[in-house]
Amino acid sequence: MRGSNSARVDHRIQEALQKREEGLARYNEGDLISADEIFGEAVHLLERLGGPRGDQPRSVTGADHEEQLLADCFSNRAQCILDMAEGKGQLPDGTPFVSQFEEQEHFEYFKKQALKQAEEVAEKACLIWADDRSLYRLGLARMLSAQGAKVEAMWMMPEDNNEIMKDAGRCFLKSLKTKPSSGAQQRLDEVKRWLLERMRISTRSINAGQLPLWFDRDR
Repeated sequence: MRGSNSARVDHRIQEALQKREEGLARYNEGDLISADEIFGEAVHLLERLGGPRGDQPRSVTGADHEEQLLADCFSNRAQCILDMAEGKGQLPDGTPFVSQFEEQEHFEYFKKQALKQAEEVAEKACLIWADDRSLYRLGLARMLSAQGAKVEAMWMMPEDNNEIMKDAGRCFLKSLKTKPSSGAQQRLDEVKRWLLERMRISTRSINAGQLPLWFDRDR
């Protein structure tokens, strides 16, 4: 009986590995929609379902190798969605991905929703097995969301938007500590410039030398 269960587990893991490789191949071809779907199929094979609401995502067995594979598949999905949010890739018929949007505002709406989904998926990857790539992708989703916020909303409640950007910076910093990379460093520098620019704009309307309440000197 144990041998039979072990064989089923091995078969499931192998099937998930094959799905991931297929997804990576589609991703490299620029077919982001198909790649995302295939990574999702791999996640379905690996993720434990039916846990308590709000329970941390985890694999069926909880074994390290399966946890890491599940996190990788979530992370790969996040990258697909991030690329789509930036208008990259192509449709299954070979036409550019952005060609499906007739108006720029339609794409902007899609981008906002896609970044939210990318953040959720990347966060799951980090909760299961946080590596440099998952942390980077989580940071990127948050950074792009903050950058894409409407100007009116940004300045009506700047503290909310800046907290999102600071969270992004912390993700990039953790990614760098896990494994140094020029990409994460560039994004971290971009976050710092963004926050400093908001600080300079805000200080024009308050006493000289007084920082706005939403800017945390210590972070």
